[in-house]
Formats: sequence, C-alpha cells, structure tokens
Amino acid sequence: MRVFVGGTFDGVHRGHLFLLEYAHRKGLAMAKRQGRPGTHLSVVIARDDSVRRFKHRSPHHTQRERCALMAALRLVDEAFVGARNDFIASVRRVNPDLIVLGHDQKASWEDALHAAGIYAKIVRCPPYERQRLKTTMLRPDLERMST
Repeated sequence: MRVFVGGTFDGVHRGHLFLLEYAHRKGLAMAKRQGRPGTHLSVVIARDDSVRRFKHRSPHHTQRERCALMAALRLVDEAFVGARNDFIASVRRVNPDLIVLGHDQKASWEDALHAAGIYAKIVRCPPYERQRLKTTMLRPDLERMST
C-alpha cells in the first residue's frame, strides 16, 4: 500500500510525528482491508523556494537537511524533495493508493489532485494538540538555535 505525505517539515516536532504515525496507521488499515501485506510511506519535502512562496519566509533548515531528517525516521520508507513548482509530479512519482494531508494544508490540494486525474483515497489528519504544538509557535526557538 503506497502512502504519500507532503509538507515543509521545518523544525520537526511531535505534531509531525503524529502525522506520519497517522498516515502509517491509515495505510495499514487500508492494506489489511484489501489483503495487501503492508505499507510504503513516501514523504515529499517542500522545496526551499516553495516554502518562501507559500509561507512568506525562508525555512530554518535547507530542503536537503529536512529531507535527510525525514529519511532517517523509522516510519518513513522514502523521502525526497518535491518537483519544482509541480506538486502533482511528486504525487505521480509515488503513484499512491492513499494521500494523507495535514490538518492545516489547503483544501485546494484535493481539488488539484482530482483535476489532474489522481483519484487515490485522500484523508486529512486531525491536529495534534493544536494549541500546544505548531511550527509557527516553535519558530522563535528555532531561530535562536544555531544549526
């Protein structure tokens, strides 16, 4: 069962791990229902220029650093930096059975995927203690840290 997750993942925190665990669990449940042996979790990392465009700020860590960190996580089978200005190309690279969106990702991704002819099951992860953990809340601490 191919599972796809995409995001910035700048300053990885427990909320990001919750997203990956959620994606893995959903993939396993879907695989079990279909009699398939397991999951393969692919994580696409937003390019530095995409972060600047969408978040109106530079990432704290480079796309290579963020990708290496995601790839090192036990649940992640594959991590790669997304295609330049083409989220759909990254999705097509994985050809997922399941796409898991973060709670704060724009709903327009679902419309864009369907418009591109991608009909993988799409689910949205609920927030993980939203008021306590969010990258924007942790950003001042990240900026004080040297990398």
